[in-house]
Amino acid sequence: MPFCPQCKAEYQQDITICSDCQIELMPELPPEDTVEYVDWEIVESVPSEVVGNMIKGVLESENIDVVLHSHDLVALGGIREDWSKPEWGDLLVHGDDFEDAKAIIEEYLASLPKNQIENEDADIETV
Repeated sequence: MPFCPQCKAEYQQDITICSDCQIELMPELPPEDTVEYVDWEIVESVPSEVVGNMIKGVLESENIDVVLHSHDLVALGGIREDWSKPEWGDLLVHGDDFEDAKAIIEEYLASLPKNQIENEDADIETV
């Protein structure tokens, strides 16, 4: 039985055009768009956008999907959305990647000279 791809009506075999939509019928309905739920977890809070992007790059180089979420409301000129959070933002990863991402971040931060991240922030803020 043919179907209209727009209104989803089912027609007799000999009909080729939808009487309501005036478009050509299809032998079967296309699959419905499905939304896939992704369980994002905060793997690390970051003090600045610079630090967030550095760590994000490290995770992406290890093929981990990561989102850098700012606590600032850009549409309102960078006003903080939650003043109780001292960090600039959070790095989020899929729940399945959480443990691997946490280990990669810890290894990366341990490899940096002490206070390098704080110095990077100070240089950016004074420019």
